Amino acid sequence: MAERYDASAGRYERWWAPVLRPTALGLLDEVGSRLEGREPDRILDLGAGTGTLTRSAVRRWPTANLIAVDASGGMLRTAEVLADEELAPEQRRRIEYVVAGADRLPIADASVDLVVSSFVLQLVPNRHRVLREVRRVLAPGGTFAWLTWLEGRSGERWRPDEAFDDAVADAGIEEDDPPAEESRSGDVTSIEAAAAQTRRAGFRDVSARERTLAFDWTPQSYLDFLELYDEWDLFSSLAGAERTRLRRAAERRLGRLRASDFEWRVPVVEVIARR
Repeated sequence: MAERYDASAGRYERWWAPVLRPTALGLLDEVGSRLEGREPDRILDLGAGTGTLTRSAVRRWPTANLIAVDASGGMLRTAEVLADEELAPEQRRRIEYVVAGADRLPIADASVDLVVSSFVLQLVPNRHRVLREVRRVLAPGGTFAWLTWLEGRSGERWRPDEAFDDAVADAGIEEDDPPAEESRSGDVTSIEAAAAQTRRAGFRDVSARERTLAFDWTPQSYLDFLELYDEWDLFSSLAGAERTRLRRAAERRLGRLRASDFEWRVPVVEVIARR
């Protein structure tokens, strides 16, 4: 998984990070309201990726030091480039980038005041182990705020995805079997389950709530997203004529949908707790 994110870091920042960003930044807003003006000295961004939360946190808390941890060195290199472009030198000096797995953090016990994590805990092989590791590095009274996908309620597929699958068939593309999925915890089954998992890891004052991630696509932007990110492996495996044929078939299929079909609304869960 780390190698896959290494290879796709630039495309992730261009196509996927903007989808997650507003919801992820809402997590910092909620944490900020609960800290009531108290500034954490040391913050860990767990699974920092390309640094959305890191850059926002270093601006929000002007004396805090940040540790951006991710298993993918490629993602953190992109985060550093973006920090160089967007942050003042003083802000950049307060960020440390560390390549490490979420379940084995090279951070001392009880040395962090705040841990934030956005759309990461569904990817780890063992969520309980990661929660326990977060508790280990948090100082007593420290705050942990995390956000991840909540299993969908309807079980229905999103219509643009169905249209793209139809386009693949229209274009006569034969797809290879997908590679085996890495072992991972997966989406949280319910708000109650997210809270219970956090309590079992030893946290207290646990609160969990459902939020909605909203993003509006257009037929063009969604097709670009598929070709340049989500279905990159498929498109890049095709010869020029096949790739053009698939794109045209997808344009036709997606173009038949209504604008409202491209309004993506998915449930996520936000959990905030204390050590």
